[in-house]
Amino acid sequence: MTKEKKAKSNGINNKDNINKKNSSKDKKIDTNKLELSKLKEALETAEDSKLRALAEVENIRRRMDKERQENARYGSAILVKELLSVIDNFERALSASPMDKENKKDIEKNYASLHEGVNLILKEIISIFNRNGIEIINPEKGEVFDHNFHQAMLEVSTNEYKSGSICEVLQPGYKIYDRLLRPAMVGVSKEDVKNREN
Repeated sequence: MTKEKKAKSNGINNKDNINKKNSSKDKKIDTNKLELSKLKEALETAEDSKLRALAEVENIRRRMDKERQENARYGSAILVKELLSVIDNFERALSASPMDKENKKDIEKNYASLHEGVNLILKEIISIFNRNGIEIINPEKGEVFDHNFHQAMLEVSTNEYKSGSICEVLQPGYKIYDRLLRPAMVGVSKEDVKNREN
């Protein structure tokens, strides 16, 4: 092979090599463009998902705020609805009261009916409380004083009960589930030093 032919052959080979390199570069550019396009799509999808999630969270927050406001406003409606029958029974009891009776027998009869009616109303209220998770705290005499449920209103010197025990219940307390509404007002015993010395 002559030098000219070698030079032409090398020139053709160089062009082929250059064309191959250019072709390879074009393929890389096309691949990079394709990858860039896919990344842009993924970014747009992620951005859209993020915006939708934020909107959903905002909707949930608004719904919860609305429910909280409604509960604050109408939360006691169930309890009040149950107490309406109690009001009706009080009105019936008052209509049977002996206030307007002249005959003594009628007064005694109506008083007994009034007493029975008021007692039934009290039982109905306690039943409504129990259905709504409200418990009466009515300690027994001799029970140990518990500052979580009782409030000491007075101390009584006595040897009948151990010191620090409940010896008088002035007013019952109430709790709703595990939350105290009002402590029971009680008298607490203390040792009677005068009688002990005698």
